[in-house]
Amino acid sequence: MAQTSQSIAEQKILKTSIVFTLLSSLASISLGLFISSKAIVFDGFYEIIDAGMTGVALLAARLIARGDDSRFQYGYWHLEPMLAGLNGLILTFACLYAFVDALNGLIVGGRQVQFQAGAIYSAASGVLSLGLFVYIRRKGRSLGSQLLDLDARAWFMGAVLSLGLCVSFMIGGALSGTEARVYAPYVDSIILLVVALGLLPFPLLTVWRCGKEILQIAPPELDRHVRAVAEAVAQRHGFSDFSSHVMRSGRQQFIEIGLVAPSGDVRRSFEELDAIRAEIADAMGGLSPGYWLTVDFTADKRWV
Repeated sequence: MAQTSQSIAEQKILKTSIVFTLLSSLASISLGLFISSKAIVFDGFYEIIDAGMTGVALLAARLIARGDDSRFQYGYWHLEPMLAGLNGLILTFACLYAFVDALNGLIVGGRQVQFQAGAIYSAASGVLSLGLFVYIRRKGRSLGSQLLDLDARAWFMGAVLSLGLCVSFMIGGALSGTEARVYAPYVDSIILLVVALGLLPFPLLTVWRCGKEILQIAPPELDRHVRAVAEAVAQRHGFSDFSSHVMRSGRQQFIEIGLVAPSGDVRRSFEELDAIRAEIADAMGGLSPGYWLTVDFTADKRWV
C-alpha cells in the first residue's frame, strides 16, 4: 500500500524531532559533565530515551501506513498505544532513578556547580524545546496523530525541565555570592529532586491512558455518541432494538452496530440497507480512515 501524504508528513516531523533531540541530548550531557551538574546530565539522558522512543514511533508510523495485511488484518493501529505505554514506563523509571540519585546527592553534601553556564544553556534549551512543542503539537492535531501528540508532550516536558533548571541555577548563582553560599552545593540535587517529582505525573498519565486502550476499555464519549446515533437510526427506520460496541486503538476507532428488525417485518433491499449504513457513517463523520465501522442487520436478537 502506498503511503499517504499524511503518513509522509508524520514521518518527516518525527525524523526532524529525532535529530533535534539527539543534538540537544549530546549537548546537555557534555555540558552537564563539564560543569558537574547531574540535573543537566539527567536532562540529556531523558532526551536520549525520548529520541530512542521517537525512533521506534517512526517505525510504527511506517507500519501503520502500510495498512492491513494477511498477518495483521486490522492494520497496525494497536502499536500506537503499546509504544506510548512503553515510552511512559521507561520515562517513569528514569524519573524514579533521578529521584533516588538526588536524595543520595543531598545525603553526601551536594556538589559544586558552575551556575552561570548552566543557567544560560538551560534558558536556550528551554526556548528551543518550547518552540518545537508548539510546532509538533499543531501538526499532530491537524494530522490526528497520537505519535506526534506524544512527541509534542515530550518536548513540553523538556521545556519545563530546562526552564526550571534555568531559574534554579540563577538562584544557586545568587546564593554563591552571599553568606548563604554554604547551601549552594545542595542546589543541583534539590533541582534534580524537584524535576524528577514534577515530571513523574506525565509518563504515569501516559501509561494510564494507553493502558485503557490496550485493555480495550470503551471510551465513554465515543460510546455515548455511537449509542445515540444507533438509537436515532433504529427509531427512524422502524427497528425494534439495537446494540453497539466500541473501542479505540491509537488513532483508529472500531465501531460495531447491530440493528434488529421487528418480528414479521417485510424484507428490505440491499440498496436500502446500504443507505442506512451510509447514514450511520455520515453521522460518525464519514468513511474516514479513523473509523472501522461495521453495521449488522438481523431479525434475531441473538446475533447482536
